[in-house]
Amino acid sequence: MTLDPNSTATVPRHQIVVPSRHGFDETLQRLRDAITAAELWIIHEIDPQALLEKGGITTIRLRQLLWFHPRYMARLLLTDPGAVPEAPLKFVVSEQAAGVTVRALNPVVVFSPYPRLFGLAQELSDTTEQMLRTVSAMPVSSDGT
Repeated sequence: MTLDPNSTATVPRHQIVVPSRHGFDETLQRLRDAITAAELWIIHEIDPQALLEKGGITTIRLRQLLWFHPRYMARLLLTDPGAVPEAPLKFVVSEQAAGVTVRALNPVVVFSPYPRLFGLAQELSDTTEQMLRTVSAMPVSSDGT
């Protein structure tokens, strides 16, 4: 089975989607570097493409970079432990026929059910936007503009 590289993806409100001005491998490396430069940790890197291939499915190039930091987890735990399932945050890098795209969770929307975390959500949103600017072919904003 082969998945269609030309399929159109939905852009839900809780995601920020940007086209990359770089190839797949360079986009991944720039995001890794941006995570490190922001003094954050790469919690895990997932290769869904390889996992799908084990199941006999050919698909687009695809990676997930999960990132966070203990200082943010401590703030979640101290402010609203109910928000812990929302962490870590992630970038999804995909290469389709039209080029490389990066998707990220929008922290302001993800943490919106937890009103005491507004400040943290805004801080994480600013950091997410800053990291996306290292690869984006267009202006980055999590407010939909």
